[in-house]
Amino acid sequence: MTEWLPEHQSDAQAEGWDIFEASGSISNENGDREFQLQALDDSDIFTGETRDVDAWRHVHAKAQTGSPLHQQALAFLREHSPGEYEAIIKENA
Repeated sequence: MTEWLPEHQSDAQAEGWDIFEASGSISNENGDREFQLQALDDSDIFTGETRDVDAWRHVHAKAQTGSPLHQQALAFLREHSPGEYEAIIKENA
C-alpha cells in the first residue's frame, strides 16, 4: 500500500503543493477523487486560477525526471484517488 507520509507532506509543501483529503469535494461526486493534489493557498509558488493545474504539471514533470517524492505522489494518487491521477495524466498527455 502506497502511503503519503508527514515527511512527504513537508517536502511537498516546501514546493508549494500537497495532497489533501477531499472526500466532500464536488470533484469527488463519483467517489474516485477522495484525495486531490492541490497548490497551497498560502504560497506564492503557484498562483492564479490555474494554480492547481500548475502544481499538477510540476509534479508530473518532476516525476518524469525520476524524483522519488513526485513519483510517490503520483503512485499514492493512482492507488487511492484514481480519478485525480487520471486527470493529472490527461492534463500532461
